[in-house]
Amino acid sequence: MSILNTREEILFLLRGFFATPIITVLGKSGVIDQMLKGEFRLQDIKSVENVEIFEYTIKYLVQIGLLRSGRKSEYYEITILGEKILSRYGSFVLLHSYRSFMDNLDSMLFDKNSQIPKCDRLENVIGSGLTNGRKFFPEAIKMLDCIELGTIVDIGCGDGYFLSKVIEKFPEVDVVASDLSEIAINQTVLNLNAIDNSLNITTILGDAYDVKKWSAELLNKNTNIKEEIVISIWYVVHEVSQGKPERIIEFFKEIYKFLPKAQLIIGEITRINDKLLSRNRYHSLMPEFQFFHDISKQGVLSWEEYQLILKNIPYSLKAEKLFDPILDDVKVIPTGFIWHLSPK
Repeated sequence: MSILNTREEILFLLRGFFATPIITVLGKSGVIDQMLKGEFRLQDIKSVENVEIFEYTIKYLVQIGLLRSGRKSEYYEITILGEKILSRYGSFVLLHSYRSFMDNLDSMLFDKNSQIPKCDRLENVIGSGLTNGRKFFPEAIKMLDCIELGTIVDIGCGDGYFLSKVIEKFPEVDVVASDLSEIAINQTVLNLNAIDNSLNITTILGDAYDVKKWSAELLNKNTNIKEEIVISIWYVVHEVSQGKPERIIEFFKEIYKFLPKAQLIIGEITRINDKLLSRNRYHSLMPEFQFFHDISKQGVLSWEEYQLILKNIPYSLKAEKLFDPILDDVKVIPTGFIWHLSPK
């Protein structure tokens, strides 16, 4: 049995309070991308207005081992640890998008009239795109290789990063971007047009769970829709499930009813039990993810519930990729997964 170092545990818990907003701000503003290119001076980062505050920020990153002094005076460079951490700044942006929950926790706990806050949708979109683009999306693109892709319908399109990767691999594909957030759709169109302003992009603003509505809009706006349709659904299942697998079974049945030939690419996270997360707290952010998903009434489902869903929907599992698995005795429980589902 390992001996816990109480001081290290406290530092581990406290450091994120400073590190997360700092890395988020530097990442969103493009400063980290500039740092990753090589040695830099404070004055090389032209977007910074307050150089004094920036200097203190850089010194903090030096003190926690992410940066170091360069070979020349006045220069800084990223350490090996810093490169591994700062290149993944999207994870910090994603977590930081829920800061309003932390800022208002006292009123949520002690004021019966308190309202549940909302996440910073733009940060959430940016963070999700960056995180998934590094980890999840490449595996989904591999799954698309075995499909004669005509139209990609991205439900919960975020900032369009997944669609940009699809277009990169399949330049002739027709693109449909759908989201409940107008911010997300606008960001998607902006990002995709920056890649190719001749793209034919169809947008649908609406609730993913209302399959009848968005599928009708899809077919009305695309009278010449290409036969091979793939519907990608990223992290929408937990938003609409209300914690009930039967809702998701019905959701998939509705998709099959209105678009019976469409194939599905599903990306999701899974609920891990408290005891298992406690044993793996150094290796997973799921305690944080489950906390803010629970507060915001999003129903993250367990791996067992997903197996139940798979048995009761009119789709076959064609391919599967599991992420960051946790060993529970002899069972392997993924904290995230991608499914390629094909209609039976």
